[in-house]
Amino acid sequence: FQATRARRRKVLKYLLAANAKVNVANRQQLTPLIAAAYNGDRKTVQLLLKHGADPKAKDRTGKTALVYASGKGFARIVGLLLDRGIDSNTRYENELTALMWAAGHSNDVPSQAALKTVKLLLSKGAKPDLRDNRGRTALMTAAEMGHLRIVDHLVGIGAKTDLRDKEGHTALDFAENTGHTEVVKLLR
Repeated sequence: FQATRARRRKVLKYLLAANAKVNVANRQQLTPLIAAAYNGDRKTVQLLLKHGADPKAKDRTGKTALVYASGKGFARIVGLLLDRGIDSNTRYENELTALMWAAGHSNDVPSQAALKTVKLLLSKGAKPDLRDNRGRTALMTAAEMGHLRIVDHLVGIGAKTDLRDKEGHTALDFAENTGHTEVVKLLR
């Protein structure tokens, strides 16, 4: 885990050659694969997968490498993980999907990278209108965060704009309540 987290691929290769256990997790249940996905280290993700890393392993909070890569806009890593047979509509903590994580990416993620990740997940069968445990969809999340390009894409592929969460709010309501005027214009 430490070699992966520190991005020491040569050390990791040495450890793997010495038959180190690739799925051993730390106290937070973070595996080397989860750490590599979080760091956006595609080559290490490939190496770990080649050596039998479990792409479905979850950390203590219920997140997987796919969740972290989706939320950070690492589309190439998302693609590698989905190619290992992970269902793009798998539910994680609070019934969130990878698409919801990608749509609600943090503001330090470049918008183009986030949009590319969203498009990849959709191309791999992610359903845009699935709801989390609060009744929210990926569109609602993107609208609340002000992610205009993602909102535009989701609307363009037919995501339902009239759905309401458990408190009765629509994507438009979220955009209005957070002051994202460009998103409001798009949703009206």
